[in-house]
Parts: sequence; structure tokens; C-alpha cells
Amino acid sequence: MLRQNLLDQLKHFIETVSNGHSNPQLLTNPSLIKLALGFLEELPATRDIVFEYFALLAEISVQLYVSPEMADPKTGMPVSQVKQAGNRQQQARAPDYESFNIVKTALQSLVWKGPPAWSPLIANWSLELVAKLSDKYTQRRMTITASCNYWLECSAMHGLMTLINSCFRKLTQPEEEACVEIMLNAFHRFPMTFDWIVARLGGCFPYKIIMQILQCGIKRFVDDYRCHLDSEAGILDYMTSCHEQHLRAAFREMLREGFAPKKSLDVAVVPFLLITTNYSDAILQSLVNVLVEIYSEDMSEVIVQKSPLWLSNKMFADMQPTLNNAVLRLNEHGATLLITAARLAEKFTWCQDFLDNSMQELEQWVLNQRNFPLLADLAYEETKYMLWKSCLSTNLFEQQTAVRLLLVVSSQHPHIYYQTISQLLRKSYAQNPNGIGALIRLLGGQSGMVNFPGFTPGFKMVLEDITLHVQVNSRLPVPPGTPTEAFNTFSNLNILAKMHKSKNVAPYIKAQQLNQALNECLPKIIQIFDCTVNKLVLKMDRDAAEHSAQKFKAQQSNNNNNNSNDMCNGKEYGKRPKLEAGESKVEDEDATRMRLAHLIVDLLNNIEAGSRTNVLRTPMVLKLAVLSVKYFFVGLTERTVIRRAAASHRSYNLLQRQCSARKIARTICLRELVEGALFYHGHLLGQLEEYELDELKIPEQELLILQNLHTSSGANSNRSVLHSGIIGRGLRPVLPSNERSCDAEKQALYLKALNACCADLEKPNNVEGYSLVSLLLVELVSTDVMYNGLPFPDEEFTKVTMERDMQIRRAFITSPVLWAVLGLIAAHRPALCYSSVLLRALCATCLHHWRGKNVNKYQPTSANDELMLCTKKMLQLLAMSQLIPPPLTNLHLIIDHFESAEIALLLRECIWNYLKDHVPSPALFHVDNNGLHWRNTNTPMARVPPQYVDTLRHLMQRKLSTLGHHYHQMFIMGELMAGQSEPDPTARLEIVELD
Repeated sequence: MLRQNLLDQLKHFIETVSNGHSNPQLLTNPSLIKLALGFLEELPATRDIVFEYFALLAEISVQLYVSPEMADPKTGMPVSQVKQAGNRQQQARAPDYESFNIVKTALQSLVWKGPPAWSPLIANWSLELVAKLSDKYTQRRMTITASCNYWLECSAMHGLMTLINSCFRKLTQPEEEACVEIMLNAFHRFPMTFDWIVARLGGCFPYKIIMQILQCGIKRFVDDYRCHLDSEAGILDYMTSCHEQHLRAAFREMLREGFAPKKSLDVAVVPFLLITTNYSDAILQSLVNVLVEIYSEDMSEVIVQKSPLWLSNKMFADMQPTLNNAVLRLNEHGATLLITAARLAEKFTWCQDFLDNSMQELEQWVLNQRNFPLLADLAYEETKYMLWKSCLSTNLFEQQTAVRLLLVVSSQHPHIYYQTISQLLRKSYAQNPNGIGALIRLLGGQSGMVNFPGFTPGFKMVLEDITLHVQVNSRLPVPPGTPTEAFNTFSNLNILAKMHKSKNVAPYIKAQQLNQALNECLPKIIQIFDCTVNKLVLKMDRDAAEHSAQKFKAQQSNNNNNNSNDMCNGKEYGKRPKLEAGESKVEDEDATRMRLAHLIVDLLNNIEAGSRTNVLRTPMVLKLAVLSVKYFFVGLTERTVIRRAAASHRSYNLLQRQCSARKIARTICLRELVEGALFYHGHLLGQLEEYELDELKIPEQELLILQNLHTSSGANSNRSVLHSGIIGRGLRPVLPSNERSCDAEKQALYLKALNACCADLEKPNNVEGYSLVSLLLVELVSTDVMYNGLPFPDEEFTKVTMERDMQIRRAFITSPVLWAVLGLIAAHRPALCYSSVLLRALCATCLHHWRGKNVNKYQPTSANDELMLCTKKMLQLLAMSQLIPPPLTNLHLIIDHFESAEIALLLRECIWNYLKDHVPSPALFHVDNNGLHWRNTNTPMARVPPQYVDTLRHLMQRKLSTLGHHYHQMFIMGELMAGQSEPDPTARLEIVELD
């Protein structure tokens, strides 16, 4: 009875389905659907009829989905949820539209709970049905993403795709192969409408699908190189979003076969892959990622060998412009690809063409302000560091390509431009001189760009970092001799500044911007100069103090004949142990600082810092002036003559430019030079070292000045210092006379520095600077503010100023360079007039000392005696400055032929009295046509009165046997030149006696 009932139901089912083509609502009846589902389990023979019925239900749902009556009247899009939205007619057709959901639910239950045989059966049926429906009802060509979005809104299509996905999860390995074959066959039959299905279902076994799609595409490509690969490329593009690793694995496998072809299809692998990249940026990016990953130096040779095979494809031979455009579409590794091509450009011409076309198109896009993915790649940190490294390459193609890419990204990201300038300035180009070309090209900016960023912030950035490095010593281990970043930076800035001055050497350099940038950075440069020079000065003073202490200890041991005082526990007292490794490290650091200081001064000279064209605030002017003088003294510590001369020449240019531009700079420079020579750095110019108070190691309570406070009268009430020594501690150490000489070379360099500060380029004969030096000497050497006028007082008045005069004389003994400075002043008349007080003190002390020597008549006077030398130098200064007239100007040549009493008499009667009656004043000099100051003593009006020369005349007459030649020159010839017709009788008598 049950069997008969099934047959009746089957008959009813067949009749209803046969008559339902004209009335679709009969087919979508839920009871009929349930009856069909029952046949699948109870009557397996009806399986084909039932699946055909299910296909009709799906088609009815798709028809309703694509029909205009089911579209939204406002948007024109299909109404997917007709129960919640839509008009009355749409809601009436809702059961028909949703009828396939019952089938989908039942079939999905069979897949998950039924026998395994259902999975491949339902999968194959669903694939065929989806393919037919998609091909039949696709009205226009759409992309894969748009097709997926469109068809998955349909209830029936979404249900079929869900069924296929569920079936794929239950398949075995052979069943999977069969389903993939069915899918690919359907793709071959419906390539334009089945691609979205393959892309959607490819996630179930992505690698297989990707490989099969690639194989299908390459076969079509070989058959017809002009074929369109939109479907294959669309599938791969869609799958890239979730399965990029599988796509890369497939590319890697195909490239392995393409680079080592064994089959005929393998030759077309590379052209096919490159053609495919034109359809999708995602495929292009994946392929480039694989190429970058597997690339090696050997691969370039393989590419060269196989390229003739690839060029046999006509389409591939003409696709180079397309490849150029492809670089701009890369989000990653685009810069790496271009740099790799640049490295090969020296060997292969096609790489040069590729680079030229790519870079031209890239720069054109930047000029047109178009956005492109490669900009994002260029802005990555990894890419930035790679391009910085390539800028230092010896390969010019690689270097210039990196620079052009950095300029491109800098147009959108100015901070990268500043960072790049900072990085390139820190590098050394000693081993690769062409590397500086990258920096020069970078400073030129992007041609054609109006608002391209300037390079001043880049200079400031690197100088700020260097300031921190200079102020804080680096604790990182550095190999000896390695140039520091500060050294490299200033070396490169010097090169740029020299190119700017030479002109026409580097056309890329924007001279005006470079000069402006360096001038804006001048305060920061001066700050670095300040840190560097001050550290060198501290080191110089420390070394001088240690050297002086050792000399005094040795001399004290010799004076006291007691060497045991200098020994403590078997070691030299006060001598600290030195570590050779640490000492060498410190010496390397000091040598590095010295080289850095030289470079900074070179840069300041190249940019003409301190000139009138530079606008500097007053604190900066003063600071630069002080540092220039400090650098001069530091330069005198160089170990070789050539280095000292070079350092001094640098400082001359710097000092002269500042002093010529601003009077305040001249004042500061001269004061610092004079003070440095007298008080701070006198050891460089032969100054005698004296014991410091603490070096005598006297307990504080035993200091004589404190003991004197307890007494208000007595023999020692006005004493504070015992010059001979300390009772119980021995004599004060005195350096031997052979160590009292002034280094002639350093003294000459010092005088040139003073001359550079005093010289006026616009007014060569201006003596204002030398007069200022003269006044500074009076201020610094004379310890009294009184009696510093120009006139010479009566001789008796010297008793009032004797203490001060002795201190001035002592200053000339301890600082021999004072004689040289006075000589420089004397050569520029009338500047020495302002140092009248110093000349007065020297003359007074010499006069009194020569009188004192007359007490012991048996004491011989040596030609090298300090008193004799002082007297000669003083007379020479007076003669050179024309403060004394002829014949007194030759007195310094013959003074050593007289006795002590005679010298004292000459100084009093001839020199002192003449200067007392003729005040050494600038008013005595007149200016000639050349602007020089002269004092004409040859005129009758200016003839020297006899009371000033008679003493000398009579003393020389007593010594005509030795001074006859000088007498004739000083008196006989002098009177003839003065215009006398004949000598006086006394002179004639003297000539006869001489004969």
C-alpha cells in the first residue's frame, strides 16, 4: 500500500513539474518541495528528476532577482529582502523568491549528516547549475568583485555557493581533484561569467586553483599572444587579498621553471607573468615581492641569457613602456627594483633605458601633482635608509637614481629632504670623492618645482646633532683615526662653500640659497666652535701647568742640592702615574678636536663670517672675536712649523675680516691677543714661569702676609713677599738663563696676528689699531692709574714711581714678547707715543741700575747682560719711533763700548733730558703725501740743541780709536746732510787727530 502511495506521489510530482513551466507558482509550493526532498531518500532512481526540479526552483529565484519588477524603484537595484522592503507585488512574489532556501537547507543537511557520497554529487550539480545561471542571466560585463557582490545578493545563488563550500569541506583528495577539474572545465566553457565563481570558491584550495588558473592562462597566451587575460587576472587579483602567500608560492614555482625552461611552455612563463601584471596592481606587487626575495647576482646572468627567448614573443618585445609605468604602481619594493636596475645599468643598456623612462615618467607625475603608490613606498623607513646607503655608492647610476628618488619623495614629505641632507653631510667621501656629487645634486632640488623645500633646516638639523656630540664626549668605542661625524660634516660644508666661491664648478648648487643657509647657521657653527676651542684651551693650559711644575721641581732640587725631597715612597713626588692606553686615547681625541677646529675656521673663512655683509648680533660678534683669538693661541701648539703656519694663516684671515668690518671686534681681538700673551698663554711666547703661591706648599697659618697682620710697625711691617725664597724651605727656584729666550717663530706669528687686527684694508696707513695696542699695553702693564701721561718728569720724580717702574721692568723680563710688540708699534709712528709711561719706566730703571753698577768698578759688563740688552732695546725703540733725533738714533749701536758711569750719564743727559724737554707726543709728527707720519729732524729748525748731544760727542772723542767710524757717521756726515757749509773747528780738529 505504501509503495502504491509513493508511485501516486511521483506521478503527481511529474505532472505538476511538467505543467509548472507556464505557472511558476505551482513549482514553488512548499508541499511539492518537501515531496521532492522525500524522493531523494526513498526513491534514489528519481535523483536526476529531483535535481532538475531544484534547478528550476533556483532559476525561478534568479529570474525574480534580475527581473525589473523586483527592483527598487528609487535605486534600480534588486530588492534582496522583499519581506522587509518592497511594494505589495514584490511581497507577493517573496515566497517564490525564497523557495530555494528550503532546498538549500535540506541538501546541506544531507552533506553534513548523510553518506559521504552526497558531497561530490551535490558539489558537481551545484557547480554546473551556478555556471549555467551565471552565464544565462549575466546582462553586462562586470569585474569579479562586482559580480560577487551582485550575485551573492541573490538568495538562490548564495545558497548554491554555500552548498558548494560545504561539499568541498567533506571531499577526499581524489574527489577534490575531480571537482577542480569540473570547475576549470566550466571556466573554459564560460570564461567571461564563471570567473567570479572560481575566485570565490578558490579559497577552499587556493594553491591548486591559482596554479591551474596560471596554467590555463599560459596555454591561451601561447596559442594567441594577443588574447585577453581579464578573467585569469581577475581571479588572481580577487584571491590576492586573502591568499597572497599561495599566490607568491605559485609565482615562485613558475619563475623557477621560467628561468630554467625544460618544456616549450616554460619559455613563455616570464612574458606571460609580466603581461598579467598589466591587469592588476595586486598581481604586480606579489610578483615583484617574489622577484626581490629570490633575486641574486647569478640571476642577472640568467636573465641576460634567457632574454632572447622571451623577446621572441612579439607582444613582450613591445611592452617596455608598460613596464616603466608598472614601477609607479608598486606599494612596496618599487625603490628596490629601481636601485637593482641601476646597479646593472653599467653592464646592460636596457637597464639604462628602463631607468631613464621610469624616472622621467615618475618626475613628470610629480610635476603634475599626481598621486601614485610608489610615493608611499619611498616614504617607508626601510626604503629611506636603503636610498641613503645607495647615495654613497661608487656606482654613479645607483647614486643618481637614489638621489632622484629622494627628491621625488621630498616634494611630498619635506622632512625626508632635511633628514637626507643631514645624513649625507655626516658621511666621509675621502675614499669615494664622487660621493659628494649626491649631496650637490640633492641641494639642487627638484627641477621645475616651485615650492620645493629649502635645505636650511637640513643644515640646522645636522649642526644641532653635532653640537650634542661635541658637548658630550661619546662613550662608544671608535677605532683610532676614524673621522667623526663633526669632522665629516664641516669637511663637506667646506667643499660646498669652496664650490660656491669658485662658481661654475657645480651648476646644481644654488649659490644664493647656500650662502643664506650657511649664514643662518652661523650662530650654531660658532657654538660648536666655542665647545671645541674651549676644550683645546683647557688641555693646553693643563699641559703647560704640568710642564711648568716639573721644571720648577727639577730646578728647586738643583738649587737646594737635595733630591730626596722629590721622592716619596720610591716614586717622584707629585707625579701621577699615566696609563699608556688612556693617554693615547686622549691624544687621539685632542688631535681630532684640533682638526675639527681647523675645519671650522676654514668654513668661517670660506663664508666670510664677520664681514660687513654678514648680519650678526653684537653677542655673536664678541663671541666670534674671542674665539678667533683663542684659536690663534691653540694653533701655536701644533707640533710642526708648517701646521703652526697654516693655523696662523687661517686665524689672520678671520681676524682681519672682523677687525676691518667692526671696531668693536677690533677692540676685543686686540685686547684678547695682548691679555693672552701677557697673562694666560704667555708660555707659548717664551714667558718665564713663576711659582704660584700654593706650589711653595706653605701652610696657610705660616703665610707672611697673615703674620704681618699681627704687627703694625717694625722692619717687616710693609713686606708681603720675600723674593729670594722661604726660610727653612730653600731658595725660590729660578729658571736658567738659557730658558728665557722667546721662540722667534711663534713671536713672528703673534706679531702678524696683531698686524692683521690693526691693518685697515681701505686705509693702509691708518695707525688707529696700533695706537689702541699701545694704550692696551699701558693699561695692562702699568699697575698704577696715576702718572701715566706722555711727558717725562724730572729725574728726581722717578723716586716716587720707582716701585711701579720696577714692576714694569719685571714685566718686560718675564714677557720678552713685549719688546716685539713695542717694536711693531714703533714701526707705525706715532703709536709708540701712547706707551710713553713704559718707555719712561724702562729708561728710569736702566738709569738707576747703571748708577748702581758704578759702585763696583771691577764688575765687568757683559754684552749679553740683561741690563745691557734692555738698554739697547729701549734705545732702538726710541730711534725707530723717531722719538729721539740723530745722532742719538745710533746710540744703541755703540752703547756697549762705554763704562757703567758713562752709560748712566748718557741716559740722563742725552735721553732723559731730551724726552723731558720734547714730550713724545703725536703732535710732533706730520703726515706726508703718502699718508705716513714722519718727524723731520734734518731741517735747521729741528736741529738738536748741543746740550743733548755734547755729552755723547765728548765721550766718543775719548774713544775715537774704536768709535771713529761711528763718530764720523753720526756727527760729521750728519752735519753735512743738515746743510752746513763746513764743519765747525772742533770737528775739523777731531778729524785731524783721527788721521
